[in-house]
Amino acid sequence: MKISFYFFIFINLFILAFTASVKLKDEEYQCSIELFSKLNILSKVNTVNGYYDFCNSGLTCNNDTATYLKLETNYTSITYDDISCYTSLNNLDFIKVILTPNIIGTPPQIGVTSFKINFYSCYDLGFYDVISLPTQQVHILDLIEPLKTNITLSSLTLLANIEMYEYTNPYKSFPFPYVINDLKHHIPLNVMFLYVSNVPNFTFINPSNIQITLGHGFDRPSLSNLEDLSNINRSFSLMFRVLDGSIPFPFKKTGNCQSMSIITYFDTPNDYIDLSNIGPYSIQLSNVSSSFSVNGNLPFKNFNANTKSFKFNGGDLSSIPFFQNVDFLDLTGNKIKSTLGKLSDYGSFSSLLISKNNLTGTLDQSFCSLNTFDFSNNTLSGSIPLCFACFLPYSASGTSNLKTKLIGNNFESYTPPSSCNVVPNLKLIGSNQYILYGDYVGTALTSIISTSMHWTFKNYTYFTGSLIGTVPLVFNVTYSEIGKSFILFTSSTPPNVTYVQPINGTNCFQFVGSYFNYNISSTEIKIGDIDCKVQSTTFYQINCCVDTTTITFDQKELITRIKVGEQNSQITINPYQNNTITQCENGCNGICYTNNGTCISCTSNCNNNGKCNTTIAQCICNVNFMGSDCSIPLQYVTSIVPIISNSKGTVQLFGLFGNVNNDISVLIGGINCNITYIDSQTINCTLNGGSGLVSVNVTQNGYTWFKRNYFNYIIPIQNCPNNCNGEKSGTCNTNIGQCICNSGFSGIDCTPQIQENEIPVSSSLIDLTTGVSKISNEQTNYEIKVVALLEVDLNGNTVLNHPLVNSWSIDENESTKKGQYAFSQLLDSNKNCKLVTTIEEVSKDTQYSFAGVNFLVVANSLKLTVSINNYTFISSLNSLQLQIQSLVSILPTNDHSSSYCNNNNNNQDDGTNIDISGISTNSILNYITIEKNNKIFTGRFINKLLSDGRATFFTSEVVSRNNESLIIGLNLPHCSNCVIDPDFSVLVSSTFKTTTTSCEPTTTTTNKNNWKIPVAVVVSVVGFSIIVAISLIIIKKHITFIKIKTIKLRTKK
Repeated sequence: MKISFYFFIFINLFILAFTASVKLKDEEYQCSIELFSKLNILSKVNTVNGYYDFCNSGLTCNNDTATYLKLETNYTSITYDDISCYTSLNNLDFIKVILTPNIIGTPPQIGVTSFKINFYSCYDLGFYDVISLPTQQVHILDLIEPLKTNITLSSLTLLANIEMYEYTNPYKSFPFPYVINDLKHHIPLNVMFLYVSNVPNFTFINPSNIQITLGHGFDRPSLSNLEDLSNINRSFSLMFRVLDGSIPFPFKKTGNCQSMSIITYFDTPNDYIDLSNIGPYSIQLSNVSSSFSVNGNLPFKNFNANTKSFKFNGGDLSSIPFFQNVDFLDLTGNKIKSTLGKLSDYGSFSSLLISKNNLTGTLDQSFCSLNTFDFSNNTLSGSIPLCFACFLPYSASGTSNLKTKLIGNNFESYTPPSSCNVVPNLKLIGSNQYILYGDYVGTALTSIISTSMHWTFKNYTYFTGSLIGTVPLVFNVTYSEIGKSFILFTSSTPPNVTYVQPINGTNCFQFVGSYFNYNISSTEIKIGDIDCKVQSTTFYQINCCVDTTTITFDQKELITRIKVGEQNSQITINPYQNNTITQCENGCNGICYTNNGTCISCTSNCNNNGKCNTTIAQCICNVNFMGSDCSIPLQYVTSIVPIISNSKGTVQLFGLFGNVNNDISVLIGGINCNITYIDSQTINCTLNGGSGLVSVNVTQNGYTWFKRNYFNYIIPIQNCPNNCNGEKSGTCNTNIGQCICNSGFSGIDCTPQIQENEIPVSSSLIDLTTGVSKISNEQTNYEIKVVALLEVDLNGNTVLNHPLVNSWSIDENESTKKGQYAFSQLLDSNKNCKLVTTIEEVSKDTQYSFAGVNFLVVANSLKLTVSINNYTFISSLNSLQLQIQSLVSILPTNDHSSSYCNNNNNNQDDGTNIDISGISTNSILNYITIEKNNKIFTGRFINKLLSDGRATFFTSEVVSRNNESLIIGLNLPHCSNCVIDPDFSVLVSSTFKTTTTSCEPTTTTTNKNNWKIPVAVVVSVVGFSIIVAISLIIIKKHITFIKIKTIKLRTKK
């Protein structure tokens, strides 16, 4: 072949400029002389110091070794011997070269040592043997003739990448090679890009990136190799293209495929194609053909949940289907003819491309939340939603990225309407993290230029921003497409007015300054008592107007208030004059007269016991203080230590008395108590004689605190109920009036126990939504619940009613020891006040001490404690009443059980006895009983409580009663924390009969053993209480007792 060519060798890796002259090592130097001479270009190589400077005249070198050789000829034959001398090449390019079979070395020759070899438009290319190391990558670009051989995978045994590209024209008149899988073991092939005539078998190969293009006359049966790709045991991506004709959809199982891109015409399927085993994250189907559908519908069913991105282009669909899990959807160019609905009609997308269809209808605002979108070239009509329209160019001829996604439709306009009001707001949400928010603040295509901030679109109502560099005092935010700029800030800076002037000829005013904003709805101005309606506002200026005649010319120094967002400032102005504003120094906790900067403020800043009403420069005192400067406390008493009846002694009063105690006096039952000591929380006084329950008055500073029935003289000897039925039944603890029963006797008065062989089982239940505790025995059901906590005034009138029944939730953090289970709630109108109910199992007879009283709680009981903290009163004269309700009822039954026998008169609608005679101010222990069906429910109340940690007296009263229920009111003092301690139990009467016993009276000669049901609920109430019982009844050796199991709670929800 006659050779006419030019030859270029140049450097394009590592060395970007000519370096100092370096002579190649001898072997490569001599080889280069021969190669350049063969190509008749040696004369074009520069010489330095008598040698050819190849490294600056055609080769890329590293020191004295060639690393890059690019051979571009006009189809000149190059042999292995021409280039075998180069042993350290990183890249070797053959461009328009006639290749010999052994060009890169055929055993036993040593292969050319180049990491990457590229063949561009070469002749006589073939795979004759295994391509040897160190070659890792072979690229074949723009075939100009068929390969001389097919591609055997065994020849690629040592390669990482085999890549074929067709940049000019992939539609060849000659066939592409076949790929022959002749492997016996796995090979490390990682990238496989092929223009071939068949789909290879993927046995023994695990490429991570596969691209296969089938050319003219491809082997159609080989498509079966795509049906199941699960034998590729690594994550991989697949690109598949067919250049000739259409094919059936070949995939049935894709295994570890992460992305799939298919470009081909598909045949019409017989039925919907199941995608449940085809789960790439991304599926892209392009140029699918108009026949690839099922009755005009997308031809797929059972989308795999792993697929989040789906593209389907070039089809013919009747509508947009609903996608359950897809986040990115591209349905461009599918001739879709339906009416466009809302975004939620089709799924939950962040990206939606539906251009080049035949969609009709309007564009809904919901589409503005998309990160990526394209609605262009449809037949949509109506107005563009404001979230898009407000960010279009103002000029009809203007262009923008947003506009290109909307054009080609029948919209009314492609410019912003007059109703657009772009008002961004700025908020700091974390360290160097901000939110730009408003009704409309931009789209995903909106360009926001901002000082020291990078903005990320989240929704058309807000962007998130990350600070770059230091925090500026203000942020400049510019919308380049619409030419609007805003100055925003996040500091808690009140509006700073420097100048106010009337606007000539109007009833309007202009306020000049800084730290205003752009949001009319969050900006308020009041001149005197007149609202000045804001007309416009920016960072530097506010214009507002008042009604005609509301402000006159003779008015001077009108107090004017400016509110911007949550920030406020106050000035004074002469309305129809120019006003230069002089702010008061160091701020002003009062009225600042800004004509001269004079501040008139509240005295002593209200001593931190109130707030200054800056409108009138007067203190508004907190509930417990009074006086012009809120320095005088409104005294109250939280607890009292009384004296013994009809004796002389020292009384202690605890509460709030303050440090100003002018004209102080204490009256107890109308008798003066001579004060011997006083501080801010304690009064000691000497009292001469008296008895009973009396009122207390504390007067000082012209103010009187009063509470009825609050002082109870001590009765040292307490009587027991029924004197414990005599010495044989029990003994009386005269310190507290509690019976200590002998064996065989029980109850509050030690009545005889009876015995039966068949023991009815009791059970307890708690309703977690209402806090109601229930104890059921056969058909007899008792309920205990706290109805309400009342704040009452000194006349006993209800000021606030706090319902407590429906707000309990389990609170594990409040349990302090094993066997305790806690529930808590916050009062709705007193959010700082927390109530906690704790249930404790008492497994054996236990002595308790409460408020100075020692008492016994029997075994197998539940002790309930309810605490409350930080109750805030409306008035220091107010106190609290806790209302506890006890109820009894008969559960439905279809037979005559023991409840029938034990009901008084055998009538299930009657027979409930409620006894409140045990409520007495003379007794430390007060009792109420409810008897039904010979089962007695007893409530015991100690008439002492802990008020803010100190023991004091309280009274009980009956609030209401009927045949089946009783509400007891516990009258608590004025305290933030109170503790009361009632307990409840259910006993069986001595006249009880079981279902195996006739309904005849029990005789004293019965041989049956007496017995009782010790189902006791002992309740300590800390603060303002509710009774909550959770229990499970267990029968063991004919003894019924309560056992708490956290995993076996019977609860009603």
